[in-house]
Amino acid sequence: MSTIAAPRPNRAERLLIPATFITNLGNGIQLTAASYLVFTEANTMLAVSWLMIAVTIPQVALSLFFGKLADRFDRRTLAMISDLASGAAAIGLPVWLALGGNPSTVSYVASFILSISAALFFPASNALIKERIPESRLAQFNGNAEIAIQAGTLASAALGGWVIVWVGTTSLFYFNAITFLLSAVLLFLMGRRPAGTGTSAPEAAAKAAAAVAATGTRPPLARLALLYIIGNIVIIVGNSIMLVLVIDGFKSNAGYLGIVDALFGIGALFAAWAFKKISSKATVLKTALIGYLAFAVLLSLESIHLYAMMAVIPFAAIAFCVARISARTALMSAAPEEKTGFVFGATNAFGLAAGTAAVVLISLLVDSTNVKNGFYALSALVVVIASLTILSLRKHDREVAAAEAAAKAAEAAEQSVSVAPTASATEVTEPAAAGTEARESVPAKV
Repeated sequence: MSTIAAPRPNRAERLLIPATFITNLGNGIQLTAASYLVFTEANTMLAVSWLMIAVTIPQVALSLFFGKLADRFDRRTLAMISDLASGAAAIGLPVWLALGGNPSTVSYVASFILSISAALFFPASNALIKERIPESRLAQFNGNAEIAIQAGTLASAALGGWVIVWVGTTSLFYFNAITFLLSAVLLFLMGRRPAGTGTSAPEAAAKAAAAVAATGTRPPLARLALLYIIGNIVIIVGNSIMLVLVIDGFKSNAGYLGIVDALFGIGALFAAWAFKKISSKATVLKTALIGYLAFAVLLSLESIHLYAMMAVIPFAAIAFCVARISARTALMSAAPEEKTGFVFGATNAFGLAAGTAAVVLISLLVDSTNVKNGFYALSALVVVIASLTILSLRKHDREVAAAEAAAKAAEAAEQSVSVAPTASATEVTEPAAAGTEARESVPAKV
């Protein structure tokens, strides 16, 4: 039996994957170097926390606006502008230090500017993916993109520490500027959007309106976004309580924290392979549910003992990234092309806000009880949100299927009614046209 081969990656996909890796490598190195600079200058954890706030606030405040911007202007151009602005901010930091600027102040300012740039890059790049990657390649692309993201993050964590030891933070900032410039070059090489591809905004809006009219429902974008936002909550909360568990709960040194991070990154590199295996036997929503539930169980097991954490965290990374890839694919497939920037901008804003709220509440729980309860609370939160959201989405799918079946039945009934009078008219007029000799009615043969 012959099978249809999957479409090969196009030029955009071949360039977007390395651009994703390079961008995450640069962002990770920048955050590592800036955090180190701030901590060595102020020697307090609070100073590092303020740096994280400076990174988060612009993305929460501006992602919605930049998402709308990405739907009005050329997405590739906006992503290139973001990369060039990030490169300028990264190289401006060591220049300011060389001119005698205060290290803490320059770190906060540069990180703030880079965060604004990231708030533009996220919706623009995701809208660019929707625009340039065929629907049949979205799942595979998102799997490969997740590998690029995790590989870039893992490499930045490993490379950043060693470079600081060897040559200091200044070289890291220059290297970071180069990564942003390379990303901009890759986006430039992608070229303009080919003429005649995709649909114009009016055509896309008309198509979306026709789909709503046919089914009586709109795509459940808010619920799909919530499924994706679970990942933001896990990342923000997990990074905070993981440090507390290793240092305070297990009474271990920071070296073990680096090992745990590396094991998570290694597990994440296998996520695309696991996603292909699971998604070939289940829908994207089922894959997301399986991934999130498995991750919640493994997350609870991590709190038992340090060695238990080191044993299960690679599998927890696989489960989490499989769910994350599935949620992103579902959201990107459902988002109308003309509104993809806004959808991902809003998702980024609300995801960061939800993660910040969750980390505050779980931190209060940890401070009043113990850190293990923080892990159990995060696991329960993942299970509840994922289960309720996917149950609601399954209900929506059944409603859409019922509406489509009813519409097809009504269309079939209408066609049968329109055919029947035609047949009757034929039966009546044909004998009449035969002449006056056949005045008696002739029964039709069935």
